[in-house]
Formats: sequence, structure tokens, C-alpha cells
Amino acid sequence: MKRKASILLNESFRRIGDVAPDERKRVPLTKALESLREILGNRLDASVRFGVYVNDAGQVLLSPEVSVPMHELWLYRNPDALKMVVNGLEEAGESKLIDLGSFEKYADDDID
Repeated sequence: MKRKASILLNESFRRIGDVAPDERKRVPLTKALESLREILGNRLDASVRFGVYVNDAGQVLLSPEVSVPMHELWLYRNPDALKMVVNGLEEAGESKLIDLGSFEKYADDDID
């Protein structure tokens, strides 16, 4: 079975409690989600999913993830383009903008 590669971003885990599987073999994650909300705040919403990883010792790691639309995937696969976008967003946040005026005159141009 082929496994996805993963990146462990931080090795500092802390125990937040213990749980046992119920009769349907489900493990409640209420305590984990409460702790995660303290870390992520409002970014923990309905769009968040969890990648589930298991190591050879049987330890389970849940990694919060979000889906990326296919039409935006190219950006995440192009580190140079992603870096330019991140730079642009940082500069915009710092009001480092240059007004290039209106582009209205190009609105009806054909784009090949």
C-alpha cells in the first residue's frame, strides 16, 4: 500500500486527555477540537477536513487541511508564483500599493 508523504511541522505534542472508542468504533474528538480552536481560532470552520496519518508504532496524527479548487492548484504547484502572490498580499496589507489608474479602456479587448 502506497502512503502519502507528510510533513511533521512540529514535534511538540501535548496530552489533552484520553478517550475510548464507542460501540460503533468511533472516537470522540471534542477535547482535540477545543484545543485546536484555541490555536486556529475562527479558521476552524466547516471547510476544514483532517488528514489522518498512522506511523509504524500505531500513533495517529490528525492534520487540519482544506481543499483547494482544481483551477487554483497550479499556484500551489508553482513555488515562484506562490511566493509572488504572498509577497503581493503582504505589500497590500502594508499599503505598499501603486495606483496604475483605470484599465477600463481594455475591457472590450479580445483575449487570445
